[in-house]
Amino acid sequence: MAILETISGMHDAVRGGVYWLILINSLSVVFILWRVEAQVILGLWAILALTAIAMAEQNMAPGATGAAAALLWVPLLFWLIWRNPVEDAREPWGLYLVLLFTSNLVATALALANLRVQAV
Repeated sequence: MAILETISGMHDAVRGGVYWLILINSLSVVFILWRVEAQVILGLWAILALTAIAMAEQNMAPGATGAAAALLWVPLLFWLIWRNPVEDAREPWGLYLVLLFTSNLVATALALANLRVQAV
């Protein structure tokens, strides 16, 4: 698969970040029976993974995957804030949301910054 070759060719820090995003977004399956938000997160994560695979198979620029991620994650992050103001990060769901939100926010910001650098 082209996506695995792309990930394998990345710098160690970037590859680690990709693996972290895979892990943290996939962990929503733990909450899937109790939280609608977890179902949405997992659904968007599956859409993004399939989109990234398709883009890698078409040899599209990595920035295109970042743009797709930003288009999906930015509305999700706003929705999560609106729906779930985290009141107690000591609870499993609250801790998960803080980690998920922070991870995806940083990844989205880096993807958008990468798009800007590629455009210059």
